[in-house]
Amino acid sequence: MEINNNTKISAIIKADKASIDAIAAVAKPLERLKNPLLRKIMASRVTLSEAAKMGGTTTEAIAKALEPLGYRYSAAKEKAPGTQQEPAWLTKADHESIVVYDVRPIIEEGTDPLKEILHRFKSVPAGGIFCIVNSFIPTPLIHLLEKEKAEASYVKTISASEFHTFFLKGKKTAATAHTEKGKVIMDDPAAFEQVCARFSPENRREIDVRALEMPGPMQAILAELETLPAAGMLYIHHKRVPVYLLEVLADKELEVHISNVDEGNVKMVIFKPNG
Repeated sequence: MEINNNTKISAIIKADKASIDAIAAVAKPLERLKNPLLRKIMASRVTLSEAAKMGGTTTEAIAKALEPLGYRYSAAKEKAPGTQQEPAWLTKADHESIVVYDVRPIIEEGTDPLKEILHRFKSVPAGGIFCIVNSFIPTPLIHLLEKEKAEASYVKTISASEFHTFFLKGKKTAATAHTEKGKVIMDDPAAFEQVCARFSPENRREIDVRALEMPGPMQAILAELETLPAAGMLYIHHKRVPVYLLEVLADKELEVHISNVDEGNVKMVIFKPNG
């Protein structure tokens, strides 16, 4: 199979499932491809070049690992996020007013920075810019914040291990900020309870995934959703906002409401908008 920088990882895996182990062996961050659920999220959205950046490696290194399986690599021109023209909203911005959050130390400690990211993004005024510094391109996070009030985003490549992702906070409301089939809304406690009150006890299912090890929570939630009646609502007790789950649900006609109660205690409800 001929592959280049723009080849989707899903196409590579479809051609030969042995490529999963080959790619995963190149860099530790790429080991997530071994997880069926995480692979489903990444593979269809990530190109060979993007996977290399996420793994802190090179496309050539991945291509070399794939050679024994019969893959032939050619370095086709790519539209890398870091080489695209910087948007006017960033060029004209007062860079001293940009809210910058470096998540690399947090991730290295093994802590999930998502809750703090959402908290800091929420405090950015409309029209302001939020910047996340990371060692890879945070593709799932970009999708999540764009579901909120991020009007636009831009990734600047500083080096092979440093990426600055800028988000322009717009004036859209949560109810109009979504262009995909799914809709994700971050509610305050009062608004969250109002959503729950719309469903009668017989149409409500409840699941607690806080004690499950990854990827147990995602598996349990998806299993419940498969048999959820059209008029039903799934109420979930979670430890964190599940970014990868939201990626899976993005293409489905589901409405997701999330309430961050406190540390390690996130409430969610999922239902069909027209159920």
